[in-house]
Amino acid sequence: MSYTYNGSQIQIAHPVHTISINKQRVIFADTQGQKCTQFETSSEARQFVKWLKVS
Repeated sequence: MSYTYNGSQIQIAHPVHTISINKQRVIFADTQGQKCTQFETSSEARQFVKWLKVS
């Protein structure tokens, strides 16, 4: 599954094991390992975390 942000795709291999958020940075671990994504605003980061939890 993938999430599109600013024209680039963030690949997620479910299930997601952990999610950590710090302002605009989201770090999550899925079956492929740990990944870090930087967003422009904290609200965009929260929106991505909500999407991760629902997907």
